[in-house]
Amino acid sequence: MNIIFLLILLGINLSMALLGRIIANPHKNIILETTLPKDKLNEPQVLNVRQEYKKRLLLIAAAFSIFDLLILLTTYDSITLLFFMLSLFMMLGVNYYTEILYIRKMTHVKITNGWILPTKPLLVDTKLIQNKNRKLLSYYWYLPGILISLGGTIYSFTNYQQALGTAIFGVISLLMAGLFIFLHYLVSRLPVKPLTNDEIINQQVNDAMRHYWSLLLVSSAFIFSPLSFIPILSITLSYQSGMILTIAYFILLTIYVGFIFYLLFKLRRTQDQLIMQAKDYRYGDEDQYWRYGIYINPEDPRIFVPDRLGMNISTNLGRPAGKISMIVLLIVAVAAVALSSIPLMISDFSSNPFRMTVTTDDISLSAPFSKTREIPLDIITSVQLIDKLPANRIRMFGSATDHYLTGEFRIGDESAYLLVYNNEVPIIEIKTENYTYYYTNKDGEKTKKEYEELIKKVNK
Repeated sequence: MNIIFLLILLGINLSMALLGRIIANPHKNIILETTLPKDKLNEPQVLNVRQEYKKRLLLIAAAFSIFDLLILLTTYDSITLLFFMLSLFMMLGVNYYTEILYIRKMTHVKITNGWILPTKPLLVDTKLIQNKNRKLLSYYWYLPGILISLGGTIYSFTNYQQALGTAIFGVISLLMAGLFIFLHYLVSRLPVKPLTNDEIINQQVNDAMRHYWSLLLVSSAFIFSPLSFIPILSITLSYQSGMILTIAYFILLTIYVGFIFYLLFKLRRTQDQLIMQAKDYRYGDEDQYWRYGIYINPEDPRIFVPDRLGMNISTNLGRPAGKISMIVLLIVAVAAVALSSIPLMISDFSSNPFRMTVTTDDISLSAPFSKTREIPLDIITSVQLIDKLPANRIRMFGSATDHYLTGEFRIGDESAYLLVYNNEVPIIEIKTENYTYYYTNKDGEKTKKEYEELIKKVNK
């Protein structure tokens, strides 16, 4: 687990260093959120700030990569997760602070040299407004993804005993499709902005943005639609087939991520090539609203606006709705960290977080923040102590760390529920006709005593 988290952090550090360099490259005559005259884009002072910013990003990535090696020293899963989240938020914060710092440096270069562009009045192009969505893909393109999500949800729900698991994956799949459709709607509602005096170029720049973004959203909805089939495939496929399918889907997701960057970089390059063909560039004096790297304009009624990289959509934090959305996002992030780390902390530091209670009629297995499993004694077919879990395990719902396994698993071709400490033996194996349960206490001697108590109840 520690190694995996370290590799993720190293990958994020490198990605931030490389992707962060994009803002320092000219796009629509803008470098580091500062609009410059076309003939000043390659001035020595401009190039120095750009290069210094890129080097600083690499230094930050290197420093955090060295710091992240400390995660290998953590011995508790909860501490490992907290370290991971702390390092991630710190790295994002330092990168954001560095971006603001160099935005100010580039603005200082512009003002010091008197490169003030004349502000031109907003050009209203009625033809562009009427045809702004002519290259936007139709909503009908979402039908295949929606049908796959619905089909997987319905089929899994009618053939899989675990209604909760089916509902979770079905809802996630459909909500993601709904999210992409909502983003599609936002893209269609984005106002047009003529960047030059050339109507043809303005139309082509607008068409490129809406076409590439709608293509990205439609493909995203399709890629994530098979999630609804996970519950039924988990019980119908063998372990080997399940692993092959998992690896194939992971490869598909990797290709999809590459496709995202390909589309966004192609969009950016296409827009730059078109704008360079124009004789002039209409400067609207928007630098002041982007001085913190995000859009803050209380006078603009829009909540969502295209960012200046040509690769994203930004929230207008100058509007109440924009501020609320940012606060909600922060609350969700903090809640996600708490919900994921608190159960791990209880499992790490509690004397006995996994509990088995035996009554005259049934057995109860419970863990922190997990549904209690009750097993009637009369359906148990066998109980035994084992020294090692069977191989070929696939986690369905729950946790799988270096120290413990909790939740729903597929072991071989059978469904199983695990409350097991990996380093503790023996392990109690409880079999029923349709399910197998595995349990350990944090203390191996107590596991043996609980096994003896269970055997007495089962043999009565």
